[in-house]
Amino acid sequence: MLVDILNQQCLEASVGLIIVNEKINTALLNTIDKRVNVYLLNRKEGNKIQLLTTFFKINQIINKITPDVIHCHDNKLFPFFIRWGGKTCLTVHSVNLSETFIKKYSRVFAISVAVQQNIKIHSGISARVVYNGIEIDQYKQRINYGFDQDKDEFKIIQISRLFPKQKGQHIAIRAISLLKEQNPDLNFKLYFVGGGENLEELEEMAVQCAVRDQIVFVGAVDRRWIKNNLCNYHLLIQPSLIEGFGLTIAEGFACGLPVIASDLDGPKEIIEILHSGLLVKPDDSADLAEKINQIIHAYIAKEIDKQIVPVCDLSRFDVRATAKNYIQSYPVQ
Repeated sequence: MLVDILNQQCLEASVGLIIVNEKINTALLNTIDKRVNVYLLNRKEGNKIQLLTTFFKINQIINKITPDVIHCHDNKLFPFFIRWGGKTCLTVHSVNLSETFIKKYSRVFAISVAVQQNIKIHSGISARVVYNGIEIDQYKQRINYGFDQDKDEFKIIQISRLFPKQKGQHIAIRAISLLKEQNPDLNFKLYFVGGGENLEELEEMAVQCAVRDQIVFVGAVDRRWIKNNLCNYHLLIQPSLIEGFGLTIAEGFACGLPVIASDLDGPKEIIEILHSGLLVKPDDSADLAEKINQIIHAYIAKEIDKQIVPVCDLSRFDVRATAKNYIQSYPVQ
């Protein structure tokens, strides 16, 4: 998301990116426009001894480039920019964020109305909503909604970090187990796209639920893969337990897929704006299984058009709009 915004903003302004910690996705880094000046500080995550060194490195960079705006995506970064407090702004990406330093920023952005309201409740700050965006025109669209249950494999996909406490992969696995019981002759699989430290735990759960053959762990992929391959699936699910927005939901719609998401304020906001998709009760595998069943039978009955809007107006979630809204809303001194 940030890379996409950088690549748009550098068309209108001089943009720099400071990456504080050493954990870097090289493939993602290489997709950043060459006009963006990238500074790698390579701080070991959690290493407090390096804080002072990091402070001086950041100050050297800021003194060199003299930015008009310092845009942070982590509220705890403020002390590094305390000398330029009036130029700082923060994007809050999730609900229930720690209030640490949040009132210090000159301007605060929220990625959804749900996050905006949460910020107001916990800190009293009136944040500005700037929706996350995607490069809509680069996503290949599904054009064939036919499904032959005697020949085809019904493909379900979830794209997210393998972190069940937030993304709810365990809920999806239980739903697949129920779906298998209800449709013993149906050929279907759930594809988990994304990496994470909970892979072994989820693999073991799939075995325990007797659905290991119905679960495929694809691993981490780049955005190009998603743009080119998401359209090959029949259904996108996002059974999150915590979700401030849900960029993958917008990606699913961009590819013309039916989408099922948890009835949380962030995902609900997208689905209500687009008048498309289905909501399920959070942490309810039975409800998720029922909704998946509904989509499968809509495919079989050739009535899938009743579950999705063939042409959704996704302009509000276009990254060009995201980048433009930020530039227009930055604090000017």
